[in-house]
Amino acid sequence: MLLANVVNYALGEWLERQTPGWAAPLPQADGSTFNTSRFFQARADTALATRPDAEALLDYYTYLDQGGSQAYLRWQAARQELRAVSTPFLQRAFAVAAQANAGKYLALLLFIVTLLLLYGRGLRESNWSTPLLYFAINAGTAALFGSLVAPLFTAVMAGLWLLYFVGLRLYLPIYHTEWSRLMRPSLTLCLFLLAVMAWRGPQLLSYWFWTSPLFRLGLTLVTLLAVFFHWSILATVLKAAKMDLTARFFAYGMPLGTATLILGLFLGLYGPVGGTALVQLNYELLVLPPATVSAFNPDAPFVLFFAGVMLLIISGIGYFIQRIAK
Repeated sequence: MLLANVVNYALGEWLERQTPGWAAPLPQADGSTFNTSRFFQARADTALATRPDAEALLDYYTYLDQGGSQAYLRWQAARQELRAVSTPFLQRAFAVAAQANAGKYLALLLFIVTLLLLYGRGLRESNWSTPLLYFAINAGTAALFGSLVAPLFTAVMAGLWLLYFVGLRLYLPIYHTEWSRLMRPSLTLCLFLLAVMAWRGPQLLSYWFWTSPLFRLGLTLVTLLAVFFHWSILATVLKAAKMDLTARFFAYGMPLGTATLILGLFLGLYGPVGGTALVQLNYELLVLPPATVSAFNPDAPFVLFFAGVMLLIISGIGYFIQRIAK
């Protein structure tokens, strides 16, 4: 809890420093969850004029903020009465919001199925199907977070998960039961995200992230718990394989390096001319305004690639030197 509070405070301070560079001079409902959330909160204090399309989208944010069937029906009526949308990005926001009801019930369904598998002995470590079920749950959670209309984001998250855990099995002396046990903490984060999405839809995660420090604290705590339990199990497994502390330290870096370098290379080369992955991810998830993301360095993903290469080389050399010396 102490570490989660420290990380959450640092995250909040970082977001406050970044806000002037990300936000428009005046709050506006442009479809991005960042600007629209700020506009929705500012409108509660002052009367801000809006276009008809933005006003309709704010009805959806009223549902995210307050819930209730009346707020949802008001949003549906405003969406059906709307004749035209001013920008493609705002039109994308309407398309994602229209999937909220389906995403909410599918998240609830996946949440129940995951609990049944977890407590009904459907995820026994000895079963060969258990890793596939873990992968399906994680990929399904990522797809629902993207409201089922974010193929690039879903592919990136599913690929990152697959690369990391396959790297663990290939690089390190891990048996099948231990491999399945290492995947189990990922359900902690999945169940948390699914529970929130089942409340009012997938975009509730983005809305609360920008507006609720308490939610950011909960998200930080759950993420740290999942990482802690995973690394704790991994340390126990490698210690049982008679690996000393130095070898275990270098062993952590090899699957991480492999997953990072492949992810960075893919994002850097994505698109007909390359460098468009960040723009496409933002378009799918509606996080920041399009103009803000377009100003980012298109070669930024290659930083992940070079970091992964260095991590893999250093970890691999250190790991095999320690094993040979032993």
